[in-house]
Amino acid sequence: MADIAIRVATPGDLDMLSDLIAAAYATLADGSYEPEKLAKALPIMSRANPKLLASGTYFVVVADGEPAGCGGWTMEKPGTGGIEEGVAHIRHFATHPAHLRKGIARLLVERCLAEAAAAGTRLIKSQSTLPAERFYASVGFRRIRRIEVEFAPGIALPAVEMEREIP
Repeated sequence: MADIAIRVATPGDLDMLSDLIAAAYATLADGSYEPEKLAKALPIMSRANPKLLASGTYFVVVADGEPAGCGGWTMEKPGTGGIEEGVAHIRHFATHPAHLRKGIARLLVERCLAEAAAAGTRLIKSQSTLPAERFYASVGFRRIRRIEVEFAPGIALPAVEMEREIP
């Protein structure tokens, strides 16, 4: 088992996390998406979000001394910034391909659920990539519907809106 630690991300992690996210999202070229659409979206979706890094609810997972994963949660809905009382949102999860199947993403989900519950939320939502839908289902999320996530005008990919109640 790897030596795994989770810490709060900081704005200084921007370049490191952008590299990690780009490596993780490169695995999306598995046939789930149209190659042309994916090629346009990857440069945008693979960059770490400075606002998330400054939120205090976005995390870095370090495994065996190297960045292995990242992700977090916010009250703000991705893409809109809107807030619905009692509802939180999973944000920008990624696991480096060298660290898959080590429980990295599961630990991040558990951390997000615990913090969101402590903040008084009752429901947490996710905009899952198509390949990650199975993972989110394995940690208790249920599929609501298929959606399109727009990264920039004219650049969108299909995703799956999912949710889970927080006990």
